[in-house]
Amino acid sequence: MDVPAACPLTELPHPAGRLPILGDLTSADPRRPTQHELAMAQAGLGPIFERKLLGTRIVIVTGAQLAAQCCDENTWARCLAGPGEVFRKIVPEGLFTIRTSNPLWGQARRVLGPGFSQGAMRSYHQAMNSVADDLLTEWGSVDARRVDVHQAMTNATLEVIGRAGFSRRLGLLGDADTDGSDTTRFVDALASILTWASAQSNDVPVLGTFRALVRTPHAHTQIAIARRFVDTMIADRRNSQSASGADDLLGLMLTVPDPETGELLPDTNVRDQVLTFLVAGHETTAALLETTLHYLAERPELQDELRQEIHGRGSFDYGAVTGMRKVRNVLNEVLRLWPPVPGFFRLARTGQTLGGYHVPAGQPVFVLALAAHRDPDVWGSRASEFDPTRFEPAALREHPDRWFHPWGTGPRSCIGMAFALHEATLLLARILDATTLSAPEPLDMHERGTLRPSPFRMTVRERERNGVRLP
Repeated sequence: MDVPAACPLTELPHPAGRLPILGDLTSADPRRPTQHELAMAQAGLGPIFERKLLGTRIVIVTGAQLAAQCCDENTWARCLAGPGEVFRKIVPEGLFTIRTSNPLWGQARRVLGPGFSQGAMRSYHQAMNSVADDLLTEWGSVDARRVDVHQAMTNATLEVIGRAGFSRRLGLLGDADTDGSDTTRFVDALASILTWASAQSNDVPVLGTFRALVRTPHAHTQIAIARRFVDTMIADRRNSQSASGADDLLGLMLTVPDPETGELLPDTNVRDQVLTFLVAGHETTAALLETTLHYLAERPELQDELRQEIHGRGSFDYGAVTGMRKVRNVLNEVLRLWPPVPGFFRLARTGQTLGGYHVPAGQPVFVLALAAHRDPDVWGSRASEFDPTRFEPAALREHPDRWFHPWGTGPRSCIGMAFALHEATLLLARILDATTLSAPEPLDMHERGTLRPSPFRMTVRERERNGVRLP
């Protein structure tokens, strides 16, 4: 029996209303591009389709089985495009943006790898706990208050990276003696940079070029602020007595030679790595925590269920936190529904068939994890519903084909995954132990290269007063 020939990419499904020359311009949504693509997939465009804007084709993969095929390192490679490509202009040698062919990528991975080992996680645990202490002290100053969750998680996750990764308090939580004004300017600069990078990559062609004339000068000013902040942090560390230690990420970068080449990381590379950790590390973990807190604030019974597990562990030491499986399941389910990095580009190494279409060598495709994580063919008919039991061991054994890649794929997947998950588990457990959450404002996911809730408030009430546990 003859095998049907693969169709050319020109026959891919596409949004309705395509126009000559302009393509799918009328159906584009530059403010919420990945959420719009999810809606198009669910409306019937299927597991693979295309969008075309002024002749530029973007092949979008939304089906889990096709996404799994694109993750095969033998036939596909990592491809940096979209906001990541714009971000490369800011930090060309960061672990996220550097080209795999650049020898500095391997050197940085080898130097930094020990900084993300289990032993390193144990050493960071106390610093992470200190951030939780300061956050809860701030929240406990009033019996019941409306908390700006976005600001709180921004401050907490940046402080975790500062204290655990760089042995530096940033002045955002719990330290009246530390001037946080420079950090606040840095945080504002990061927000502007992320918004600019997303706008540059998702704006409507031609019109975006003109709008960039207005946006780019301001962005360059913000980039300069961010670089000065990082340069000052590195210089302070070099000039301090602790510069000789290699017990955190910055110490590794400044003092530990590459085991293969014997060379230290160049100064420009250290700057790019620090800036990458501050930007990507805080943005993604804050997004995960904010979304999780919103889901929990709407589900008091789930808060109680998690508290039973938390109290059953008996403490918040490293071993106790790593054993909080129900808490981790909730985080994983939020990562499934709302991955902070909603997708990633892959490049075909060879010509091949993908979903019945011929993909030539060198063709990039966008794997939309936001959609593949909700594929009913893999995740079931209730794939878009929140259900943390999907990550119970029995459920995972029953469905080993469930595609779940919130951290990317292959050798270029997120090096900080274990750090982020431990941080999120600890902070979430500490928050639930000490407070009850309720009455969140509506959840509205904002896109700026990442998927993160727009700022919202919720009511936080402390659960212990004068040593007495409250109901």
